[in-house]
Amino acid sequence: MEAPSAIPSNLSVIIAKAAMAVDEDMEMQGSKEDTAAMEDNMGLSCTLDMFREHDQVQQLINSIDKAIATQFTAEKAFEEMKTILDLYQEQPHLLDPHLEGILGQLINIIRNRSQDKEVLSQAFKYLWLVTKVRGYKTIIKKLPHEVKDLLPVLQLLETPEGSSDFYTSYVLLLWLSIIVYMPFNMMGFDATAMETNQQASKTVVERILLVIKTHLKSAQKSREMAAYLASRFITRPDLRDKYLPEFITYCFEVLDIDSESELHSVFHKLGVLRALGLIFKHGKREEMLPYSKDVLLRLIATKEMSSSDTPVRKLSIKLIQRIGLTFLKPKIATWRYQRGSRSLSINIKGVSTEDGKAEKMEEEDEEDEEVVGEVEEVIDSLLQGLKDKDTIVRWSAAKGIGRVTGRLPQEFGDEVVGAILELFSTRESDKAWHGGCLALAELARRGLLLPERLSAVAPVLEKALVYDELRGQYSVGSNIRDAACYLCWAFARAYHPDQMTPYVNKLAVGLLIVALFDREIPCRRAGSAAFQEHVGRQGTFPHGIEILTTVDYFAVGNRTNAFLNLSVEVGQYPEYTQPLIDHLMEKKVNHWDSAIRELASKALHNLTALDPEYMSKTILPQLLTQTTGNILVTRHGAILAVAQIVHGLSLVASKEGKRIQDVIGKDVLSGIRNIVPTLEERKLYRGMGGEYMRQATAVLIEKCSLSAFPFHGEEILDKWHLLLEDCIVYVDENIRTAALEALPSFWSEYFSPTTEESKKWRDTLITRYTSGLVTEKETQSLGYAAALGCLPLPMITGKFDVVLSALIGAMEITPNTASWARTRKEAICSVLHLIDTVGIKTDGKACDMVCKANLMQIYQALVKSLDDYTMDRRGDIGAWVREAALISLQTLTAKVVGVDASLLSEDIVGEMMARVCQQAVERIDRTRKVAGTTFAALLYSNPRVPHIPNTEQLEAIFPKDVCDKMNWASESSTFGLFIQLLDLPVYRSRVLLGVTYSAGGISANLSRYTSEALHTYLNARATKKDQLACFMENLLQLFASYQKVDRITLPLIKTIGDLLSSSAVLDVVLEEDSAFTSRLITLLKKECLRSTDYHKIAAVIAVLCELLRTEGASAKACLTQLSLFLGYQYPKVRAVTATSFLTALQDYSDRDIVPEEHLEEITNILEDTEWMDNMEEARKQRNNLCKLIGIAAPQPKKK
Repeated sequence: MEAPSAIPSNLSVIIAKAAMAVDEDMEMQGSKEDTAAMEDNMGLSCTLDMFREHDQVQQLINSIDKAIATQFTAEKAFEEMKTILDLYQEQPHLLDPHLEGILGQLINIIRNRSQDKEVLSQAFKYLWLVTKVRGYKTIIKKLPHEVKDLLPVLQLLETPEGSSDFYTSYVLLLWLSIIVYMPFNMMGFDATAMETNQQASKTVVERILLVIKTHLKSAQKSREMAAYLASRFITRPDLRDKYLPEFITYCFEVLDIDSESELHSVFHKLGVLRALGLIFKHGKREEMLPYSKDVLLRLIATKEMSSSDTPVRKLSIKLIQRIGLTFLKPKIATWRYQRGSRSLSINIKGVSTEDGKAEKMEEEDEEDEEVVGEVEEVIDSLLQGLKDKDTIVRWSAAKGIGRVTGRLPQEFGDEVVGAILELFSTRESDKAWHGGCLALAELARRGLLLPERLSAVAPVLEKALVYDELRGQYSVGSNIRDAACYLCWAFARAYHPDQMTPYVNKLAVGLLIVALFDREIPCRRAGSAAFQEHVGRQGTFPHGIEILTTVDYFAVGNRTNAFLNLSVEVGQYPEYTQPLIDHLMEKKVNHWDSAIRELASKALHNLTALDPEYMSKTILPQLLTQTTGNILVTRHGAILAVAQIVHGLSLVASKEGKRIQDVIGKDVLSGIRNIVPTLEERKLYRGMGGEYMRQATAVLIEKCSLSAFPFHGEEILDKWHLLLEDCIVYVDENIRTAALEALPSFWSEYFSPTTEESKKWRDTLITRYTSGLVTEKETQSLGYAAALGCLPLPMITGKFDVVLSALIGAMEITPNTASWARTRKEAICSVLHLIDTVGIKTDGKACDMVCKANLMQIYQALVKSLDDYTMDRRGDIGAWVREAALISLQTLTAKVVGVDASLLSEDIVGEMMARVCQQAVERIDRTRKVAGTTFAALLYSNPRVPHIPNTEQLEAIFPKDVCDKMNWASESSTFGLFIQLLDLPVYRSRVLLGVTYSAGGISANLSRYTSEALHTYLNARATKKDQLACFMENLLQLFASYQKVDRITLPLIKTIGDLLSSSAVLDVVLEEDSAFTSRLITLLKKECLRSTDYHKIAAVIAVLCELLRTEGASAKACLTQLSLFLGYQYPKVRAVTATSFLTALQDYSDRDIVPEEHLEEITNILEDTEWMDNMEEARKQRNNLCKLIGIAAPQPKKK
């Protein structure tokens, strides 16, 4: 398909292209119109300063003969060339000094007729790469255009390779495009005598036309080059009269083909449309004018403007605008508005030059040229193109409007502007608005939108900057807002500051609204860029420089930052305060996206302090009327906004020594009181919309509580409390979170147990919540566990022991709650919150605070939580619990040592440190990071944590400066340090457990670093047999302790297998004490007994095969066990056993594993037997092996 024109997706891209195009001189001739844009794609970057790979490219070209030796080397050389040249895609001008040399080398290869086809193909590929990077308009100037090249190039194009190979055909068509410009009469140039009989009847011209028509059908990029060749060839003076009418007829024959009837006709249509457009572009106006009317009418009759194919519609628009330009004489409109000169040097000299030029142009008599009626058809088609459903078509139409209007008289140009302004009506679609903005921007950029029209454009622009409509499940308008920013940018460059003065304030506000509050990043950045352009060129925006340094391109990239921080920076200037507030209230509080509504309400909270009176007197009453409206999004946003504003007003009032009721008045107070009852009465808490209402009213309750609304003792508090209790057990997490955030402030403000009745209410509440932890619904248990952690000090005093026991019970794993990891996590977090609330005191009461009586209970529960390895379809969800326990242990310990370090016992500290070290070497990097941070915090706590085992050794292994810089999530950085703790008895078993769990995991990277750390540790102690024996003893004890626990044993067996296969360090221990080997074999037998896990059995087989190198009874026991696996019921187990056994026999051929006289026969049986086939046959062969090895064959159990 055709590559569409680059249509900018945001203003930053538009500005980059338009800034280079705006300084072009207006086209004087149709054939010269776009030549000045040849360098538009030149990159502006400081990355590269010269073509440094020139020698490498030369070498690739010189070694083409070697590169084509195989298809692999040819493709490799092509990719290498592509990689080099792609570096200069943004700075292609850096190739220019070397371009002629590169092209010359490649052309010489192509001219050599004796070259192999593969060499030519590779050369054409290289040429295409250079053309792709530098652009065909530059390359064509550098190509040779001698007459002697015409026939060879034409002949290559007529070969099968020239017509089918993309690279070859593209380059040859490009080359032929410059060759046909030779100054000889093509009609008299004939070489039929030299051709074969098949082509004897065709002239060179006919052959070229046939090549063009052939490639216009192509589905590849060569179609575009064929169209370019056609425009250069057919517009020659000696060919135009005869062949142009025929070619136009041919093109319309193609366009009349039904696309549905012929599959590839769409590519053919694209080719002829592009060819016609380029013909009208490159041909002289006076020569193309006789054909213009006929082509226009026939094109409209084909109805390609309404084609279902976007590229067809786009090329149709381009052709129509080219035809329109042919109807009008090429000239610079004398009526256009000019701000200064296009030349910087003239501007520097002074205004007099511009004035003199203007006067001179005014003196020129404008001819009374009659505009033909067909121009109206052209303008109408372009206006319809502005409404097209695709952006590339609208963009092309907008550029066409700009070009054609530049040649119209002032009266007609003004009518075009009026027609464009009619697109901005409520009856038109969003496509028309977008196209209208692009067209106005093009007119303004070209000076064709006169200052007199600004008064009509300004209101339209103001609406376009905030255009946003919801269409079903998506919204439209972001492209309109982006295009509106482009229009503002064009205004900054087009008009004198005096002309823009009446519109400065509204324009500044509009752009800042987009830059700060738009939902989309491209739009915010477009607004910021347009604002910057106005500040730099106009210099009239209020506080422009100050704002520009804050609201810059990068700062507005973060939406939250733009809404909550940058808006306050801008709002401090009085010119912008109320407009920003008004926009948030009118457009963002009722936005279709809930995230924007929430951000808008928070932004209003931040802006309240800048104009509290306007908020309380104007905004708050307006929002209050919307809190119970019929539209869900408006209702939700209004409640959130009211909540945030009243909180902001309360903060202002507290600074002034006032109460909230003194600021907002009784009517607003009453309105807020009635929100929840009204919503309940209208049953608006039900259904999907009810979720939004629950969340919003929970925020309202929280902010009213923080603002100390005078509702104490009123009935509304019971309704609020019931609503919050209902929300904390709701399924939706956002609703639960909002309710839990509201509860602490709500309880603290309105429920203080000072009377017997209030204490009784408190006791009932706590009893209900603690009993609610034991339930069949996880969400209920989760909500109550989190709510208990929100209890304020007055409510928890006297009941801390009851709540603590209930929460510790919720941290236990039971058969019914095994998968409730979130509940256990929340219970841990709630315990930590309550500890913050009640504090720690050595001789305190257990019912009031943390003390000596209950501290160990808390520690034991937290340490036990580090054993939570719950798995479900989401993975290791127990990690949530372990991480919460680690954080809680660190925080709790810091608090305890800050109060009384003697509360910590030696046993609990040792156990805690060992388990933290275990977590620091386990699988999940996030958990390792939390554990490592906790370990460092405990080791270097201030005050110091007492009773940490082996403190001196730990500090030597983990110096403080290393801990401060350590990336605890990186296994490559930490495992080598923690593995050294295996020398310390207190940490040995836990660290070994964590290391083996990681080493046997599925992560290759983690396994590699863990294995490296283990091997490094063992190799460093290769001569210390007692330490190696101790290591082996701990490994076997670990295996025995976790027998049949697949989470531990499978990675443990894999680790043992890796240690035995990759290192011989442990062989000394195993050979000196056969008890180790015997115990290991026994444990392996028990582990795989009745097991159906293939991975576990395969790991056991690997270990048994490694143990074959031991001598004596152990080796025989391994052979016996392996013989069982050779006859196993699962074929895959039999096969992997045979393979592993055979490998072991080959690896340990120096050991007498089997009788030497039978070794060859045993090897043949293992190799030749189909172990995956019939089990009876496999067992028969197994029994033969047992006989040859000298062990008893396994006997089936008697039933």
